[in-house]
Amino acid sequence: MAMASPRLLRGLIAPLSPADWLPCHQLLASASLLQQWLPWLALPRLRSPSCSDGFKLLLVLLLVSAALAEVRFVASSSMAPTIRQGDRAVAEKVTYFFRRPSVGDIVFFRVPTALQNCGINKDVVFIKRVLATPGDFIEVRQGQLIVNGVAQNEHYTAAHGSDTMEAMRLPEGHVFVMGDNRNNSCDSRAWGPLPIGNIVGRYMMSFTKSSFQ
Repeated sequence: MAMASPRLLRGLIAPLSPADWLPCHQLLASASLLQQWLPWLALPRLRSPSCSDGFKLLLVLLLVSAALAEVRFVASSSMAPTIRQGDRAVAEKVTYFFRRPSVGDIVFFRVPTALQNCGINKDVVFIKRVLATPGDFIEVRQGQLIVNGVAQNEHYTAAHGSDTMEAMRLPEGHVFVMGDNRNNSCDSRAWGPLPIGNIVGRYMMSFTKSSFQ
């Protein structure tokens, strides 16, 4: 498969910006729920907390959040209509300690070497959907995704394009990812299979900024 030019790649890419944390009052309001999930944290009760208690609580919440999940601002429309540009998306970091990524998972990942060679910083994080796993054969015919010879019924995508990609077999340790907005996504069609080791989390949910205002 011919690689897209660096200029084309830069034109298509709209990487995720650094993580945006929820407002502090939302973190405090969620403490009782977090305590139900993780009772062993022994979080202090919210009883008009002192400055000291409030700081300790906030510190614990931030540490737990950083270890298990994080919220990221989505700057691109490449995953529309599933995830809209401007949404905040929650990435959890636990699932892939216990299993490999599966078809249908939406994943956050550090950019692969092919994009780094085009000038994209290695720490930039993208979000796409897993459509094939190691050993699968995948191709695109006139915008139709075909995996292991079977045309896929993708109800979650925006309008399909007319692009074509020759069949390829995914090597061990790699998955094939694409954006749901196929006409506005720089993905494995352009730069090849994604190393599983680049994946940093699995998408859980998204919300708009107005949800917390």
